[in-house]
Amino acid sequence: MTKATKLSLKLLAKRYARAKRITLHQALDLVAGKLGFANWTKLASASKNDWIPSSKQMASIEAFVAHALPTEDFQTGHPEAMTRRFANLEQAEHGMIGDHAYRLQVIFHDVVMAGAGWSIKVPENPGAAPIIQTSIENDERCPVFDPEFLQKALDLARDRAVQVRGEISTDWPRRSTKPDLDGVVRHPLWGGESDMWFCLHCGRKIIGTQIAQNLWHCPGCGASPLDIFDTAFWCDDGGESLPSVRTDGAVDSDKPDFRVVDDRPKLDLNEEKITLLIRCALLDDATNISEKLGALQAEISVEDENDVWIALEEDLWPHDKRPVQAFIVAAQLGIEVELESMCSAIPFAWPRLGELTSSTSEYTQMMLDAYAQYELLVSTQN
Repeated sequence: MTKATKLSLKLLAKRYARAKRITLHQALDLVAGKLGFANWTKLASASKNDWIPSSKQMASIEAFVAHALPTEDFQTGHPEAMTRRFANLEQAEHGMIGDHAYRLQVIFHDVVMAGAGWSIKVPENPGAAPIIQTSIENDERCPVFDPEFLQKALDLARDRAVQVRGEISTDWPRRSTKPDLDGVVRHPLWGGESDMWFCLHCGRKIIGTQIAQNLWHCPGCGASPLDIFDTAFWCDDGGESLPSVRTDGAVDSDKPDFRVVDDRPKLDLNEEKITLLIRCALLDDATNISEKLGALQAEISVEDENDVWIALEEDLWPHDKRPVQAFIVAAQLGIEVELESMCSAIPFAWPRLGELTSSTSEYTQMMLDAYAQYELLVSTQN
């Protein structure tokens, strides 16, 4: 099994664990069971012997996990997700630093501060550096490049992050944030106590005082508490051979992580988008229902260099009609077009009926009448 496939299965198991509020260990075993293994360790052993899940098996695991996950998603515009998003915006604080307005809010325990052309994110992870983003269009004109402004903004964001982390710690068992004299701590999500912990994400071991100080994020790779376990169940030797995380613990980095992000929309002319534009152009060329059906039924293929081959149904599209708009769009995109006629099964009988109208409702009635008359004629003859 490839590393990417194994990581994909772990990610699916992690999502299932979060949705069902169970341990990742349990979720990994459930995923392994769905693939016919007794547990995740057996699956991992089989993967070393070149076992790989089939595409059908991967699809079944994806379906299994999807069934447990909430359907709302910001990008799909689900009402519940959008309501939650607007609620976050309404709860945001608004203020000014000098002449620059800002909005400060907490999103999934990360503190986000944003203004015109810039944003600052202080992650939930105490050991992670603040992330500062600015667009390439504003660049040096952004106020975050002013040291005085940046320091004031960071102070505000970090103060809020301290409050957020305090709220998290309050919700957790005290033993999760305060090790005993032997360095033993309790996992805040699914219990279990130990003075040594293991990160599934980076495969390192962490002492109890380190993981508690860093709010149960791996001090080495920043993985969340969901990736931290008291046993390295994925290792044959129980994790003895895993390297230790070398760090002094959780301290906010004094040096922010600056990132210039060009968020301007970019046109990626792939096969799907070229096909969509060409089909739209064919619809522009269509003057009646038959031709519209021909445009919708046309086979459009995009070659390696984005040149386009169009096959039009001969019973729906006149053989001597040149799709002018399709050629214009192709020229705008800088691609060549080749036309061809084809003969295939058409969706409705009597295609010439569509040449009599450009109205879909009128064509539909004409078609229904024609089918009814033909059925009546056949019944009479029989």
